[in-house]
Amino acid sequence: MDLSEFAVNFLEEALITVDEEKISQEDAITIDILEYTIDSGEVIAGELCHYKVRGIKINAWNYDEDNEAIDLFVSIFKSEQRLTKVSDKDIADAFSKAENFFWSAREGKLSAKVDESDTAIFDVVQVVEQTKYTVKNLRIFVLTNGQSSADIVPETREEKGIYIDFQLWDIERVYQQYLIRSGKQKIEIDFLNDYNHKLQCLHMDKVSEKVDAYLAIIPGKILAQIYGKYRQGLLEKNVRTFLQFKAKVNQGIRDTIRKEPDMFFAYNNGISTTAEKVTVEFEDNVPYITRIENWQVVNGGQTTASIFATSTDKENDLSKVFVQMKISVVGNKGEIEEIVPKISRFANTQTIIKDSDFSSNSDYHVAIENFSRTEWVPTKTGGKATNKWFYERARGQYLDDKSKKGGKEKLFEKEYPKKQKFTKTDLSKYEMSWWQRPYDVGKGAENNFKIFTKELATEKNDVSKKYYQRLIAKAILFKEIDRIVAKRNLGGYKANMVSYILAWLSYKSNKKLNLDSIWENQIISEPINNLVEQMIDVVWKHINTPSKQGMNIGEWCKKQECWLTLKDKFIETNSISDEIRTEADTYVETDLVGQELSPQESKMIEEAAKIKGEVWFALSKWAKENNRFTPFDRKLSYNLGVLANRKAILSPKQAKNALRILKQAKDEGFEE
Repeated sequence: MDLSEFAVNFLEEALITVDEEKISQEDAITIDILEYTIDSGEVIAGELCHYKVRGIKINAWNYDEDNEAIDLFVSIFKSEQRLTKVSDKDIADAFSKAENFFWSAREGKLSAKVDESDTAIFDVVQVVEQTKYTVKNLRIFVLTNGQSSADIVPETREEKGIYIDFQLWDIERVYQQYLIRSGKQKIEIDFLNDYNHKLQCLHMDKVSEKVDAYLAIIPGKILAQIYGKYRQGLLEKNVRTFLQFKAKVNQGIRDTIRKEPDMFFAYNNGISTTAEKVTVEFEDNVPYITRIENWQVVNGGQTTASIFATSTDKENDLSKVFVQMKISVVGNKGEIEEIVPKISRFANTQTIIKDSDFSSNSDYHVAIENFSRTEWVPTKTGGKATNKWFYERARGQYLDDKSKKGGKEKLFEKEYPKKQKFTKTDLSKYEMSWWQRPYDVGKGAENNFKIFTKELATEKNDVSKKYYQRLIAKAILFKEIDRIVAKRNLGGYKANMVSYILAWLSYKSNKKLNLDSIWENQIISEPINNLVEQMIDVVWKHINTPSKQGMNIGEWCKKQECWLTLKDKFIETNSISDEIRTEADTYVETDLVGQELSPQESKMIEEAAKIKGEVWFALSKWAKENNRFTPFDRKLSYNLGVLANRKAILSPKQAKNALRILKQAKDEGFEE
């Protein structure tokens, strides 16, 4: 599929989203391009907030507290069913309108003009104004499904203490990301033709039958140029390393480049990389690398990104900056997917990076993908099944698989309706909501996925057919709640509402909602639908009443306190009693993913289940009066009392914590 075909397909996909989600065409392409920016690692998250007045416009935004940054997105929609050009004037105008929004909001000029009922835009105006003394970075993205020139993108600059970075994501850049994700485009570095340079190297003979090893020194200027071209694509096999914002660039790297560039090589540990092929030429019997194919940085992502960020300051001279580099060449193509992640994992063991960061090719996700290609959706009539759900483990798989059908795209869409496509970040939202952690879901798709992956890394992940079916049931539940909330036209925080309602439903049903029935019917029942309708009013009022007056609602939804103060609120649930599995049923939902409990875990759960509710309430009161334990453990003690009175089945993690807390309390003088 070439760029022109991709552009037409991309528009068609967006129009399907318009029809299904009942949103504008501009919002649809904003959502779709945002997915690519997030998947590339350039962006952490994005939330729609369409706003347009004279000289001002934005379509989406994100606030990243950790990096003291605000991202603003403005979209240009092209409706033609062909590859369409976008003028330089339109691109420049879009950048200008988004920047005007930022300064107007920051200076308090929009507060009185924005209707509070439009919560989506009111929220971003409030955040920009309230963070005027803490935010040091602004990134403005222009998103378009048209083709444009990158030459019009303004250079990074500093204004009023704010570092402003400008990025353009047109259909060509989206297409490049699609090619990288689908494995159709590999990063190939031609040092001679593209950079007029060749790398003197040392070839380590017979290191391994599987891997060839090279050591080389790469000029910092060339490394920065390569990263500037490929960005996160260069770190594809690495941990998802977000480029540190300008004000947060590694201070040591920046100071060394500015003050002692000739000492960079001595001070820095260098980078570890992998490749599929290395071309070496000899000159006077000295080997030089002239070309690297399928090149990936697996350790040193922050070094690479920081050198690039520092290079954008014209006063910094990279001519004396050199970086030591190891290249591991995997000879057998069939072993690349197995060996490269291991190299990446072990190369990063000296850092705080966890195994949870290496997930795209894990057995868990591969198993989900395999079931999605083989497990047909049940039919209500009992006739022949016609469609399946499609798990897009890597960005672009759906579009790629459809394009391979060669004229039979409609049959593919019938077998895999787009409304039944879900990604790994969607999956993590379904599960984390069901696991009653909506506050983590509220931290954004990428952050939530990282937390979810970390949880997976602590367990054995044997994905069964039944687990897959129940996962799809959770997806249906999530999507149906989303649909019901959308009909209310509340104006904002829909994503938070959906996650909190699903978490509350999971909590109130003690995770015993009949997911098998939802899978069989591919829809939620009327009693569940009606309960969700009732929950909306309670949850909406709750999230709009933060514990601290004036707190931003989006930030409040990220707090565990928001969930803890909601979950035990009263709501009548007798209406769904027929939707709950009984103890007699061979159905137990835990926080584990399809695995059987070990004898030790079963014993812990059995022992913890013997502790009565009044013991936990007394322990919680004792801990508070005597200022013992952390606030989390004190709250957990109380929650364990509630669960005990409900005769709820504890997860292994809950049981382990319960026994730990009780033992510690007794050691410190608590008496039952």
